[in-house]
Amino acid sequence: MARLVAMPHGAWPLEMRAGTAAAYVDEPSVEAFLKKVPHVYSEPVRTKGSLPKWHRSKLDRDIARRHGLQQQGPQLAEDAADLI
Repeated sequence: MARLVAMPHGAWPLEMRAGTAAAYVDEPSVEAFLKKVPHVYSEPVRTKGSLPKWHRSKLDRDIARRHGLQQQGPQLAEDAADLI
């Protein structure tokens, strides 16, 4: 059974768990969102003792890239190799 997503009331948080991130990018379910990671959406940050979290700026960048748009502002490095 698919886990449905719901848009939270008010502003979107900077960090989002899978359900919130799925709603933010308008996927129909958490499973549909997770199937597109990492092909469409960036990998989440995983830290010990915490659920995986997606950053709102990375999701914005992923959506802009999919639509062929250039996003204004600093580019976010995925890992240290991207900084070199």
